[in-house]
Amino acid sequence: MRITIRDVARQAGVSVTTASRVLNARKDVNPDTRARVLATANSLRYVPSAVARGLVLGKSKTVGALVNDSASPIYAEIVKGIEAATNAAGFGLLLCNSADSQEQALLRLSMLSANHIEGVLLAPVQTDRRDVEELERLGIPFVLLLRHFSDVDADYVIADNAEGGRLATDHLLSLGHRRIGHVAGPAHISTAHDRWAGYHQALAAHAVPYDEALVSHGAFTIAGGYQAALQLLEHPQRPTAIFAASDMQAVGVLKASRQLGLRIPDDLALVGGDDIELAEFLQVPLTTFHVPKYEMGERAAAILIARLEGRCNTRQQIVFKPRLVVRQSCGSGR
Repeated sequence: MRITIRDVARQAGVSVTTASRVLNARKDVNPDTRARVLATANSLRYVPSAVARGLVLGKSKTVGALVNDSASPIYAEIVKGIEAATNAAGFGLLLCNSADSQEQALLRLSMLSANHIEGVLLAPVQTDRRDVEELERLGIPFVLLLRHFSDVDADYVIADNAEGGRLATDHLLSLGHRRIGHVAGPAHISTAHDRWAGYHQALAAHAVPYDEALVSHGAFTIAGGYQAALQLLEHPQRPTAIFAASDMQAVGVLKASRQLGLRIPDDLALVGGDDIELAEFLQVPLTTFHVPKYEMGERAAAILIARLEGRCNTRQQIVFKPRLVVRQSCGSGR
């Protein structure tokens, strides 16, 4: 059975009010009584209820993280960083998934609110803004993670996705490719839009005309990359290279290429984005751009906690710079 404060009070021979004062470090308690209550709590292995304490103090010391898919290697690394920051600050963490569904996101936000969380780390769905608007309505502080709205004044931690798209495409252009396909993410997601923008900018910088037929959109998944790649590779004038907006999509491109009898990188050069752990260990190690996922999660949580503790009053909008990691899939790796 769970030991309660009533058990501690009864065993120590004091009132529940006195036990509460001792356990909440109040000074208006006799030293001998304090010592007896603390010794009793220790012998009973009493663990305070965070929920009860939160109701008394008006603070739960708990934050929520609402991501699109915690099983994704991207979010898995980000959550590790979040946990490191919350653990160090003595905060609890409730992790939820939206599955990129606004309806599910709103349900999860309702659940987090019911659990008296103090703030939320949110990867917004971006089909609309109902998740962000709900947090604003509830008055719950939040930090946007990975995705953001350019016209919403909010704290956020993102990668420079346009720079990532530019780095990937520029590398393929430097290898002599001019017909470069792009497996893009869903157009409504800021990450996908910005990586596409970087692709477009790199082509323009090399005076290569932009061709809409060389862009195919899909989910940030292996299946999404596979379907988008088939659309590009079955074209009569298929691309000689592909920049996949994410490494998971790039794995889908590898699958489609193998199905069509194309060799990477001999018949098709390939570059991804994010540098997930798997990228280095694929049959053909993947050239990609690295995004510091753990550090992004850690920084986002630190910003939220600083705001909750009153240590931050200025808007924090952090953009991490990516770096190109060259491996064999583009044809110029080690």
